[in-house]
Amino acid sequence: MTGLYDVEFSLAIYNRTGKYFIGKDIIDSCGDLIGDIWYGASKGKVPPPGIVGKVVGRLQHIQVLQNALGGPLSWLPRRTPPRPLLHIDPFSVLSTRLRPEDLVICHDVGPVTDPELFDPKNSPVYDAIYRHIAEIGPHIVFVSEATKVAFNRLYPHARCASQTVIYPTIKPAKEDGAIEAVTGIDGPYLLTVGALGTRKNQIRSMRAFQRSGLAAQGVRYVLCGSREPGYDAVCAEAERTEGVIRLSYVSDAQLTWLYRNARGFVLPSLLEGFGMPVAEAIGHGLVPLVSKDSVLEEVAGEGALTVDPLDGDDIASGMTALVVMGADERAQRVQLLQQSIRRFDGAVISSQWRDALKAMSGQAQA
Repeated sequence: MTGLYDVEFSLAIYNRTGKYFIGKDIIDSCGDLIGDIWYGASKGKVPPPGIVGKVVGRLQHIQVLQNALGGPLSWLPRRTPPRPLLHIDPFSVLSTRLRPEDLVICHDVGPVTDPELFDPKNSPVYDAIYRHIAEIGPHIVFVSEATKVAFNRLYPHARCASQTVIYPTIKPAKEDGAIEAVTGIDGPYLLTVGALGTRKNQIRSMRAFQRSGLAAQGVRYVLCGSREPGYDAVCAEAERTEGVIRLSYVSDAQLTWLYRNARGFVLPSLLEGFGMPVAEAIGHGLVPLVSKDSVLEEVAGEGALTVDPLDGDDIASGMTALVVMGADERAQRVQLLQQSIRRFDGAVISSQWRDALKAMSGQAQA
């Protein structure tokens, strides 16, 4: 059995975030079920290189924006691959002729539900994309139950060919991997890894840390991550908050060291599609502090500490609890957490994707 689905993987031209690795894992583990791989109007085993790739990606980006918002290039024909098409990112949907037999991975509807946490230009574009998906009704795979619930709340009249949840794969921590200490960090510290900005709630977390009095006890709060809307405000808050260390860049070896030596992981985020850093932290044996009733709690399971992400006092109490937690309680929580993330094992997720591709193509086999 070959070629049940073509794959639209244009984000591979310019994106190396979690969406990219989800797509790569699917292609690597289900290659015998995959036909052509498309990068915008180009197809091949690898994305078009250099300036060619940039041009291909830019043209597709413009086409999607014009189809979403209107414009002189909205008349450009949309591609219709001969096989059903798996969209690794919903953004590419408006550059093709979407069909009920196609499949779209839905990572996050946050740009529509909470536009203030994202680039303001994204909200109308993604709303147009998701409305189109709801109208056509392809198969949808969500990366979390929380995202599935949010989509159906937004678009209650969507009549999709099918809806299911398949989590991303979480790579196990390498016990024998390279490790490098980060200069300037000694003594106990709490850790946040993730894009720095409004959505991750780092400003409220830093103010909670200040309120907790942990800095006066020699505890530090370390932040590292890339930029997203609100980055400058986060950096300014970090500069004026005692005990906060903001790292502009860390290598994989340094990140491993940070995970392995922290007293706990802090991410009371306002919005997430999945929450990969939390799962990674658990893989390194950390107890996370996460937002109550969120996808982060869904990912972490019962062993996590949960707080109201809008309540600074609650966050401060949670941070203190991470630092003073006894060895027995920590071990019990870590055991529960490790059990929870077994759901994201690569072999499990690969099997789920293979079954889904066969079933959605109408060729399910025992």
